[in-house]
Amino acid sequence: MSTAQPPFGPAVPPKQGMSTGKKVALFGCATPLLVLFLMVGCVAVLAPGGEDTAEDTGTEAADTDTGGEEDGEEEGEESHELGETFEHGSFAFTVRSVEEGVASVEGEFGLTEQARGEYIVVELTAENTSSSAEYLDGSNQVLMDTDGNMYERDISASSDDSFMDQLNPGQSAEATLAYDVTSGTEIDHMLVNGKTMIDDGVRVDLG
Repeated sequence: MSTAQPPFGPAVPPKQGMSTGKKVALFGCATPLLVLFLMVGCVAVLAPGGEDTAEDTGTEAADTDTGGEEDGEEEGEESHELGETFEHGSFAFTVRSVEEGVASVEGEFGLTEQARGEYIVVELTAENTSSSAEYLDGSNQVLMDTDGNMYERDISASSDDSFMDQLNPGQSAEATLAYDVTSGTEIDHMLVNGKTMIDDGVRVDLG
């Protein structure tokens, strides 16, 4: 005896949906991500403009750099003029005169000295302004031309023996320094030095 079949074929079991436990677990995982997303969005909205801040910082840095350059330009190199008295090291100097294109001079011992090119003759005085005896070296007083070349005095043509003496406080010395240079040399300035190194000299414009 056969069993009767349903008119529309075998019955299909109903489709099972997601269990309640799985739904709770999925919602629990998604909730922290949603909260994090919302927090990031709020921070982005409330935070001040990043571009403006970067621009302001760059502007401040540029202003600081510019200020440093201006300070450096203001400090500059110390310089003086003919006839001006200034201090350097233990001495107060005055470059009184400069004469160019001199063919010959009378040296320390009364002998005539002939220049290989031409002499530039500088007269200056120095006074010891310190509280102790000090030596002053005439060889540290040099000329500089427009190309940056350095010229030392011609010892035999210069009258600067007093610059090698020990000067007590308040004592002064005079010197006539002759520099033998190539004819046509354009001298720019002099470095007058009351210390021990030539490069420490103070600039005196001779123009």
